[in-house]
Amino acid sequence: MDDTAIKEREEFLSIAEAYIDKNLYKEAAHVAESWLKRYPIDADANIIRCHALLKMGNLEKVSEVLDDLETKVLELSRIYHHVGDLCLNAGLTKEAIKFYRKFIFLNPTVASAKEVYEKVSDLAAAIDDSAAGGDADTYSHTDQVAPDFCTTTLAELYIRQGHLDMAINVLREILKREPENRMVADRLNDVMAMQHDGIREKTSLHMEQNDVVIRELTRWLENIDRLRSHAS
Repeated sequence: MDDTAIKEREEFLSIAEAYIDKNLYKEAAHVAESWLKRYPIDADANIIRCHALLKMGNLEKVSEVLDDLETKVLELSRIYHHVGDLCLNAGLTKEAIKFYRKFIFLNPTVASAKEVYEKVSDLAAAIDDSAAGGDADTYSHTDQVAPDFCTTTLAELYIRQGHLDMAINVLREILKREPENRMVADRLNDVMAMQHDGIREKTSLHMEQNDVVIRELTRWLENIDRLRSHAS
């Protein structure tokens, strides 16, 4: 944004925050929607819009907004896959793995995610073999493996979508790093039993959509106080 746009955004946030404070949710939604026509992925504007819609009891519209945003985020996430390929072609294997993992985390259910996951596993194994017989400091400057929280979250996303084989692979990787982690071991046993018996965790589409909306909206609304700092 240029200086003019930045100033306009500050004014918009100030007005929208004032409407929210006065419980004028229809007006807040209107100004947010007007701003979003120009800047559709402005996070604060989307927070304001969802906040206002929720207060007006329009949960269905909130769901539509979040679905649309999810589509945009997933589309943009393809950048991670492409940059991963570029890094790999340039011989930057650990950097490629980092970007591939981000792509997988954002796209756990798409068909290409399984292929990328297998590529990451092969690349990581190759690096481990190389490090065992080479200089242990070769990659000391690169980022470490993603936090376990993200890895277990990825496993749960696979389970939720019925990709049990992929979830099992993720959980096994965690246990390689943390063999004493009983929680992960128990979850692995559960998933293996589900796979063996042909069981799939099922939730009605309506309830699942509401669950996604509520979780996402809760996360967004927890950040609504940030608008005050922008408006000040």
